[in-house]
Amino acid sequence: MSRDTCFATQGELAKLAYDAFGVLPRKGARRKSKEASRDGIDETQKKAIQKQLARLAEEEGGLLSNFGQVIQTLSSILTAYLPSIQIMSAIGDPLDDLLEAYSRLVREEGTYLSKAETLRYFISTKAIPLLVVSLNQSLLKHRIADMALDTPEDKFWYLPTVTEDGSLVLPLEKVMRWVYARCDLSQTQFHYPGKNPRSDNRTHQQNLDNAIKWTRGPRLPALPALFRNFEESFAALAQSGREIPKELRVSVLVALMVARVSSYLAREITGAHDHQYLADVCNQFRDYALWIADDVNDFKAVLEEQIRQEESREIAQVIWFAGCDRYWDFFYTRLRGAAGIFQQLQETALGEDGIEELKGQYGFFAVLSIQDLIQRHSAFSPPHGFAELLFKGFDLKGSPATQLNQIDDYATQVSSYGLDEQLCWMVPWLRGVYHYRKEEFEAAMPHFQAAFEKAKYRAGKNQYKLVNQYVEVAAKNDDRRGFKKGIEWAQYLGIQVRWLRDEEPTEEKLDYVYFMLQKARYDHQM
Repeated sequence: MSRDTCFATQGELAKLAYDAFGVLPRKGARRKSKEASRDGIDETQKKAIQKQLARLAEEEGGLLSNFGQVIQTLSSILTAYLPSIQIMSAIGDPLDDLLEAYSRLVREEGTYLSKAETLRYFISTKAIPLLVVSLNQSLLKHRIADMALDTPEDKFWYLPTVTEDGSLVLPLEKVMRWVYARCDLSQTQFHYPGKNPRSDNRTHQQNLDNAIKWTRGPRLPALPALFRNFEESFAALAQSGREIPKELRVSVLVALMVARVSSYLAREITGAHDHQYLADVCNQFRDYALWIADDVNDFKAVLEEQIRQEESREIAQVIWFAGCDRYWDFFYTRLRGAAGIFQQLQETALGEDGIEELKGQYGFFAVLSIQDLIQRHSAFSPPHGFAELLFKGFDLKGSPATQLNQIDDYATQVSSYGLDEQLCWMVPWLRGVYHYRKEEFEAAMPHFQAAFEKAKYRAGKNQYKLVNQYVEVAAKNDDRRGFKKGIEWAQYLGIQVRWLRDEEPTEEKLDYVYFMLQKARYDHQM
């Protein structure tokens, strides 16, 4: 059985975050000494982090604790590259929101799509609207506008440009070329000040060669290499009498980090799909950002006028935070209100006048984004027969009269519909329940094991009973490792395991749960 119809795992998600920021690639003695001085990560520590990521990918040990550790490590690394906690928080908050939204999707919805299509579903229907709102919340909350960071003139400089022939202009190239123009220097003179036929500076030449490669070549630089290149170039310019103001240097490094992440994700999206889908993602983001700007800008103007009249900085800050909280409560109330109206109307055509009336009542973003999302959801309909066979599987599982030949017939029907991937967890679950009811716990175990592993990152809320049953059968078979894996997955899903409930899974408590599940029977809850 392939593992294509599923969500990306927590381990894959963590690796994506590390790869997008490009914080781990390191090689050579010079890199070790330079990079360790900034983020404290040398080759030994890099290998330790990679081992931690591998453990998470294999889901060994505590899933939640391991995931929390690798994300905390990433946050600590990035703190060394960003100029302030304020900016770190402004970037970190939306990332936390995205991670939570993805985890909630895995826990609740399940999927019948391929991994690539599932990510597309997440990006188009969850991530883009969430990211647009979360970024606006974060930028306001942390008052990033007050820092007066310098950025390219293009409002959406952090998005790639997709040309008609499918070629990309990545954000990293845009930012690098903006830096040169902003400093009024050529790429050559920026990275190798004073270069002439007689000059011979190996470091400057290497920085120039790498910069040319990054703006033209297929590979993105590691974040440590990217920052080191520009910091060494800033230092070289200062030595040549052309010092770049500190404020601009800070702005450049922040823009480079954002552009590096965006460029990586753009390439990943293009690789998994095509350039047309990447263009759609960028257009969707732009549209949502423009829609929400109409709402947010009015609020900002009113609140900024209030705090301008306040002499005390501390009181002004309190007013700002309280005002932001009230505004976002109001924003989400309108969003829910608009969603309720569209749910009531369903197929009813509103017409332009009706849409304009709703925009006046609920705001541009609420009305237009919900309209757009309704259309996008329709592109992800379940395959033929999926819903019917899903419900039939639950009916068979719930009936004590179900026999093996009925399960065999069901498995044949699943195959005839081409749904072996989508419902791969249901058939072994049925066989496991059949043997459980006959008290054949040893025979039931491999079926529950298969169902448990296949339902992960596939079945959403449908696996709640399965996880409890797997934990119980593992205990009855004296499979301590399987028992613990089930407990860890239940905690990730937010499932209450019998006899444990909301209590801390200490070894003492787990011993008690293990003992009780070895003795207890739950035929009535199959």
